[in-house]
Amino acid sequence: MGLFRRTRGGSRVARPSYPLLTLSAVAAGLAIVSWPPSAGGGAAEAARQAARPLSDTAAGSAHAPESSSGAFDGLPAVGALFEVDGSGKLGDHSCTASVVDSPGRDLVVTAAHCVGGGSRRGDIGMAFAPGYHNGQTPYGVWRAVAFYDPPEWAGSSDPDSDVGFLQVTDVNGGAKRVQDVTGAMSLEADGPVSGPARVVGYPSDTERPVSCRNRVEPYSTTQLRFTCGGFPNGTSGGPFLTGDDEKTVVGVIGGYQQGGDSPDVSYSVTFGSKVKDLYQAASASSAAGSSS
Repeated sequence: MGLFRRTRGGSRVARPSYPLLTLSAVAAGLAIVSWPPSAGGGAAEAARQAARPLSDTAAGSAHAPESSSGAFDGLPAVGALFEVDGSGKLGDHSCTASVVDSPGRDLVVTAAHCVGGGSRRGDIGMAFAPGYHNGQTPYGVWRAVAFYDPPEWAGSSDPDSDVGFLQVTDVNGGAKRVQDVTGAMSLEADGPVSGPARVVGYPSDTERPVSCRNRVEPYSTTQLRFTCGGFPNGTSGGPFLTGDDEKTVVGVIGGYQQGGDSPDVSYSVTFGSKVKDLYQAASASSAAGSSS
């Protein structure tokens, strides 16, 4: 497959290095602010005790915990990330992303390792197809025009920094925004969580997404864990969804072992103040870029 193919527990093809963008560029609406230093380690038990419990009345708790994912036709605000060649032709889909509510109405969240190369604006070489299934793109195709990730990921592939945001625009041009078409997930970044969740992802060797409901728990002070089989290559970036309507993102497949060595266990960076800062910077930059 191509450059963006995710390989659990293995190396991936290196992308060209790009200069990291600076704080002054952020002020001009072009880049991301610096990422705070990673939080320290700590025992998993301490993380579990500190985790905010998710409501047991949430929609996911109405379902019996599942041990394996099942294919379905997808959600409007969750989609596949495709490679795009120089002519704009879609290649393989290799990761997953989801639309998050933002002032510019044009941001999707995924795993940083799905994109790589550092924060930048311009041709990212990827496109987002929300609700994609069986070759259909019911909510259009959206070209990635900016990427925001932590310098710690770009510089050293820090597993506690494996999260990023893409700004997307309609491939057909015009002023339409993806959030206006698909709706959006809320982003929650209040630290470790514990409770019922739904995870959705796009395996790279199938044409339909998969979904599973189980529990998300802290794996460490900086990582979350979700146990359910059937999340192989391509599901990186898939959202951890919580809340009564399962429309709140508290993590994405990535982080430890770039999401996990086994398709039976998936990991995510804990969404805390670092992710909140990253989101706020990406939101400000994308809104400024869209209006310029």
